[in-house]
Amino acid sequence: MGCDLSYVDAHIHLADPAYGQVEPVLDDAVANGVAYLLSNSMDYGSSLRTIELSEQYDRVIAAVGVHPWTVTNGDAESNLSKFEQLIIDNQKHVRAIGEIGLDGHYDLNDRKKRLQRDIFQIFLKLAEKHTLPVVIHSRKAIDEILEILPSFNLVKVLLHWYSGPVENLGLFKDRGYFISVGPSICYSKRVGEVAREADLSMILTETDGPVTYYGPFKDKPTRPSFVVEVVLKLSEIKHVSVQETRGTVLRNFHSFTRL
Repeated sequence: MGCDLSYVDAHIHLADPAYGQVEPVLDDAVANGVAYLLSNSMDYGSSLRTIELSEQYDRVIAAVGVHPWTVTNGDAESNLSKFEQLIIDNQKHVRAIGEIGLDGHYDLNDRKKRLQRDIFQIFLKLAEKHTLPVVIHSRKAIDEILEILPSFNLVKVLLHWYSGPVENLGLFKDRGYFISVGPSICYSKRVGEVAREADLSMILTETDGPVTYYGPFKDKPTRPSFVVEVVLKLSEIKHVSVQETRGTVLRNFHSFTRL
């Protein structure tokens, strides 16, 4: 696929233990033209590891934060005070806050729901203070998130793997939000509908690796090169050339990360 580095993986979890050694993953990125990988974190430990990877590899960009799935693990609250210093000490490598957000899929009690919201807003405050973009998880919680976000002066917002109502896309565009689409675009009618209705100027490509997929990716370990197929499918859906799609997504990524 050549060495023209013009694809982006705007959401991957390189610090996830499922990846083990990251060198093969990064080799796959280079071999398939993936210029940048925005590596997201789940908690304080994975934030530290993500920063280490960004220090080692130029194409890896670090996002730090606490995922809504891990806010109730017991140590999330005790580590919150450490995050700001982590951001200050690693300004060269920490280019975003993520993955943060809310998740309404699980049946949480009131205390855990409140904790999710509180930690989400703590990170939004950090993003505002340090003028960092945010990568947001919004599964079954988009209405509440849309109510919260205007309370903060955020430079950029990415609603990762957005598959909610297409009626929200106009509001996202008005607010300057990005969405990301991943390998599921190749087989999910819902994700395809979102991609079709969203303006290309607001779309980024992702893998969310090591999450695995169906369709043409069934039984395959997720690699950054999957974004090549994502761009091909996005081009087909948008009725524009692969070159234009790839170039627009790359420009969107530069806009979001301010690289």
